[in-house]
Amino acid sequence: MQSSLPIVRQAHVELDAGTHRRLDALAKRLLAHEPTLNRVDMFGPSVRCGMSDAPALFFEDHSEISLFRTIEGSLEYRTFLLAADDDVFLVGGRRFPEFEAYCRDVLGLGAGTVLKVESAPDSRLVKPLALRCAENMAHLKTLCDVAEVNGGLNIFPYIGTGHAWLLASAIAAQSGAEVSVAAPPPQLTRRANDKLWFLERVHEALNASASPLTYSAFGPAALAARIRAIASSYPRVAVKVPDSAGSLGNVMIRSESIVGKPLAQIRQSILDILSARGWQNTYPVMVGIWDYPVVASPSVNVWIPSREEGPPVIEGIFTQVLRGEKATFVGAEPSHLPKSVEDRILQAAACLAQYFQNLGYFGRCGFDAILVGESIDRSKIHWIECNGRWGGVSIPITVANRLVGDWTKKSIVVVQRTHLRMPPRSLKAILEKLKGYLFSSAHRREGVVLLAPGRLLEGRGLNMMSLADTGSSAERYSEAVMELLEVEKEEVT
Repeated sequence: MQSSLPIVRQAHVELDAGTHRRLDALAKRLLAHEPTLNRVDMFGPSVRCGMSDAPALFFEDHSEISLFRTIEGSLEYRTFLLAADDDVFLVGGRRFPEFEAYCRDVLGLGAGTVLKVESAPDSRLVKPLALRCAENMAHLKTLCDVAEVNGGLNIFPYIGTGHAWLLASAIAAQSGAEVSVAAPPPQLTRRANDKLWFLERVHEALNASASPLTYSAFGPAALAARIRAIASSYPRVAVKVPDSAGSLGNVMIRSESIVGKPLAQIRQSILDILSARGWQNTYPVMVGIWDYPVVASPSVNVWIPSREEGPPVIEGIFTQVLRGEKATFVGAEPSHLPKSVEDRILQAAACLAQYFQNLGYFGRCGFDAILVGESIDRSKIHWIECNGRWGGVSIPITVANRLVGDWTKKSIVVVQRTHLRMPPRSLKAILEKLKGYLFSSAHRREGVVLLAPGRLLEGRGLNMMSLADTGSSAERYSEAVMELLEVEKEEVT
């Protein structure tokens, strides 16, 4: 792992020889069926999956995740905190030099070079950031120069879609240097971030009862019929856009609301809801049971190296804070589940991570689950999705590792609010307002770390983490910041 991105193993899970043989056989069978799943050779002989000791390029582009195309890049600065002085950061939205200065001067973090990529003024399509960079000759030359001088370059995309790999290919071809992409191969990236594909892997690696009852609907009529059939036996129905994230594509339907309604009305109602979210009539759509009651929402954060570098690294279990009927992610904190429950979660996550590694997966990965039942001790573990990318927990804990060496040395609380109301302010005014509550690498070894500027300055959201010696102190820091910023209202539906 690059020295600027420390990965610290927090759990040791040993898989027995029989499990390894079974997972290896599963991977070989899947790769025989889909041989291009882990291929990257089409990007040229100097592009590889992995990492080297060379400087890195970081960028966080959410536009290639379904339904995120209409969301502004309010979080793209989070990965700026992962970069080091020799690294480059690519920004596609508004640039915030004052936030860059905060990261460098207060936190001792951040890239040495920032490249702002402008959008074409007459373009109606949102081009992926990596593609816009590849088409910008000046920026491409800058990256080629970095690769040439240092004998290589690492690319750390938020998500390893094909455009990130094409950018790597362009840099390698023009510079003649080796370019490493710290992400899964593009086809495997797409699959891992597809909820339906992931649940198939869960059933293979674990068992058919390790996820909620789920079906694929390949058209509007089939979708409506499946909704009505599930509603006849269960109190809640889940409809999800399988390749979306962050709850944007999640729809929860109370069965009582559709009793007696004709299929045509059910069909039109769900199509209207999905279309309002930005859905583009793509199928299949995922439909199944919305589990209830849910007593916890654990997420296991994993770093998956190449097979020759050793087994997957489990960095910890976090409990996600979800609000509203869409189960919107609004924060997280380390899990305090009973050890017997955590052991079951870790064993299952280790199996999934090993399966992914056998398929050729490299880089960041997170597995989300829910605990279903009347009590935690007797709950069922249902795995619901894979975050085959960086995310709302993996970025903060990696930043925490950079700041304190190992995030477990402090109590940590992650806060991500995107529907707040508070007075808009300049970053200078915010830093002054929060004086005495901010973490500082040089002066104050506990406090709040701001992770993104956009919505914060506009008074519409907050993305931060608290680091403190105790959990109660970390919570108090978060609460104090919310009070100081005069948060008026949070709207979570």
